[in-house]
Amino acid sequence: MRTQLGGGPEYNLAANWRRYGRSSGPQVGAVVVWPHHVGIITGRSSSGQWIVKSGNDGNAVRERARSVAGAVFRVG
Repeated sequence: MRTQLGGGPEYNLAANWRRYGRSSGPQVGAVVVWPHHVGIITGRSSSGQWIVKSGNDGNAVRERARSVAGAVFRVG
């Protein structure tokens, strides 16, 4: 996520993205933060799930529809 949005080494820990920017709801461009993972919303699937791009997702950078239940959303 740091390669996409910047930030210092404190953002190496996914949970620290809870302090990025300001709180929001799910929307394209929002950072989505789970307890141990972080990504950015890039769209919405036809089934209504949000499409999230994230690194270290199955040992790769991937973009896929995901449930964001229980996640926190932040915008710059």
